[in-house]
Amino acid sequence: MSASDSHEVVHGGGDSGQVGVLIIGYVLLALLVITVVAGASSVYLGHKKLLSAADGAALAAADTFSLAQVQGSGAGVPAAALETSRVMSEVERYLQESRAGERIDGLQISPETGTPDGRTARVVLVAVVHPPIVNVLVPGGIPITAESDARARLTR
Repeated sequence: MSASDSHEVVHGGGDSGQVGVLIIGYVLLALLVITVVAGASSVYLGHKKLLSAADGAALAAADTFSLAQVQGSGAGVPAAALETSRVMSEVERYLQESRAGERIDGLQISPETGTPDGRTARVVLVAVVHPPIVNVLVPGGIPITAESDARARLTR
């Protein structure tokens, strides 16, 4: 046997199988990122739907004004006046006619809905979003709230 035939092939035995673990780790990380993005997107889109319904309801409620007299320096000048009961009933009517309850899970009108100053219709809606994949972790859904204001104003 010659000296050139006796050398051994040495392999790095300590690195064997490390690539498989690395690939599994990256796949799990990618799945986690996809899950978080899908959940956040679902909550964002649900909030936009709820906000759209609140905006429409606030505009409809602001149109339920009645005429009132302005107090102070402009005595005798008519102004728009809103009542909480009319605002609330118009919000209920709008949501029923627009079928918002069919598109938005757990839709409810908050008790904060009304008119804080007699001229602004404030609509506060509450709903629940059920994000995909993570719905197992949050079976009751994620509560969301949307608030919209519309002001009733008379112009010449």
